[in-house]
Amino acid sequence: MLDVAQEIFLTQGYAETTLDRVACEAGVAKKTLYEHFGDKAGLFAAVMQRLRREWTAVLHDIAIEPADLQGALQRVAEHLLEVGTRSDMLALHRLLLVEARRFPELINGACTEDGARADMAPLAEVFRRVVRDGLLDLDDVDLAAEQFVYMVLGGVRARMLRGVCARPDAGARARIARQAVRIFLQGSVRNTAAPDSRMR
Repeated sequence: MLDVAQEIFLTQGYAETTLDRVACEAGVAKKTLYEHFGDKAGLFAAVMQRLRREWTAVLHDIAIEPADLQGALQRVAEHLLEVGTRSDMLALHRLLLVEARRFPELINGACTEDGARADMAPLAEVFRRVVRDGLLDLDDVDLAAEQFVYMVLGGVRARMLRGVCARPDAGARARIARQAVRIFLQGSVRNTAAPDSRMR
């Protein structure tokens, strides 16, 4: 059911998706959808939760060692680029941008009470641990997580959404990640010496 719902939501949009169509293509009764998800907003929330789990999966397991701070953040950045530039994630991003104002229920669960993106929380926790360990100096960890994601992903995703560039291959994604991590660390490593001395 979620496979079918995800495909229809992301290709047709929220307004055009109906439970009747999802039920028909999934080969289930409409009543079954209501029993599992409540209504269309609940079904879409389940689709979003599923995609968010893929976005945050690696972040929950990141263990950052002082000797490999740069390498760990490189892996985080490459994961963000690998997932964030996928066609389904771009379609979700586009859908939210276009329809969230008309259908505010779309963002239920996507943002915290203060408006921050909920899917930034695992990365913020990574940064929080690093700050506690004295490796980074960040005044606002949640803001730093958001800024890191946009530094890594923002430009290439914006170009892909406008249709002016293709998805970067793995080598290009690694290069984008490497530069973003280097710039981020230059401004946040807690060390009076050159940042590279703590990043290797």
